[in-house]
Amino acid sequence: MKEFTVKEILEYSRNIEQESYSFYKDAVPKFDNDELKVLAEELSKEELGHYNRINKLLENTKLSTEEMNIKVQIKESDHKMLVATREIPENPTAISILEAAYQREVNTESVYRTLISITDLAKDVIDIFTDLVNQEKGHANRIKSIMKNYK
Repeated sequence: MKEFTVKEILEYSRNIEQESYSFYKDAVPKFDNDELKVLAEELSKEELGHYNRINKLLENTKLSTEEMNIKVQIKESDHKMLVATREIPENPTAISILEAAYQREVNTESVYRTLISITDLAKDVIDIFTDLVNQEKGHANRIKSIMKNYK
């Protein structure tokens, strides 16, 4: 088991969203299809919204210092899953970028589901992670439906 404070979990989550934002911004020029460029732009904006929401909780939190410093334990196997992220592959094709994006969204949804299961988190934190689970699932479903056109 590894121990993390609530603040560390939120900082980690904010980093996930920053990486996802960068992933989609980097994907835009790699697509030669306008529909995919629009998708990547829209997803980058949504990921930036997720980042800002987590950042707001970190910076303008109603949570006390005590609540932010609560230590929670995460199983080693869950921690390994938490740190796995997908990058744009070298010499990417549209489908390889979409597959990486899909897996990124599935993994991120799974991260937030795992974090929701930690009962020591404050309601505000659980509410954000619950909302993010739904949004990441929506991203994954959207990408999956578009991938069908490129296989």
